[in-house]
Amino acid sequence: MDKKLTRTRKSRTKQFMFLIFVGFFYLVPSLMAQSDFRKESAFSDGEWLKYKVKWGIFRLGTLEIFQKKVQDIPGTIYQVEMHARSANLPFINVFFINEGMLNPYRPTLRHFTLTSGREKERVSTYIYNPEQNMILLETQDHQQIVRKDSLFYEDGIYDALGMFMMMRCLSSSGFNITLKNIVEFQLCQTRLNFTGQRGMIKVGALPEPIVAVKFEGKAEWVGKSWAGVSGPFRGWISADPAAVPVKVSINIFLGSITLELEDFSRSDWPNDINRDSVAKK
Repeated sequence: MDKKLTRTRKSRTKQFMFLIFVGFFYLVPSLMAQSDFRKESAFSDGEWLKYKVKWGIFRLGTLEIFQKKVQDIPGTIYQVEMHARSANLPFINVFFINEGMLNPYRPTLRHFTLTSGREKERVSTYIYNPEQNMILLETQDHQQIVRKDSLFYEDGIYDALGMFMMMRCLSSSGFNITLKNIVEFQLCQTRLNFTGQRGMIKVGALPEPIVAVKFEGKAEWVGKSWAGVSGPFRGWISADPAAVPVKVSINIFLGSITLELEDFSRSDWPNDINRDSVAKK
């Protein structure tokens, strides 16, 4: 009798644990979609962010982010661009443009283009084909196709712009996660820790300090298409619905560099300063 009772209790315990697991499995995606955790408002038609890139006291260059809503594609899709260019320095020559099409509710790889070189001589295009469940790559050098390749799509792969926007969306979540990336047509990953720590951050773009939330991460990347970005990085993102990155420190082949917001154009951010005084592009 005791053995039978014990078996019954074990069976009920297993059933209970199974129900908890199933409930957790369905609950987490639901929570991820809630505005408390996800800030799709990071996407904003017409947003322009400009960052100065510094190595110690030296200005290495400029990075700009552009957003616009694409109206002729079904659903809510944004075209996001990142333009990076080095200053006129003898020891560094970086120029690239990233263009991506992103869904604010799931900003994984859809269509991504990387253009490098000041003459825009090298262009790589990544396209996700959902019917074949493949990522298709084509690289052109001086308008000549030099590579065509493909690989099977794994669920939840982010291009560089998708990862950048997902970091903004999750900046106040408190999550510790790993995102899968595709860099130079190789799968790698980025570890992210959204600490929840808040502080007052002063940057050149704003006349007063702003409340921002801290994040940390580690880029386990390959290749040199991102000026050798690798290793740990950290930064601050505004603690409001716009979730604007205001200051970031990352490692490149030169060592640690800092990106600081120096100008912007966004109609709804921030709400507590005179926007007429903000320089427009």
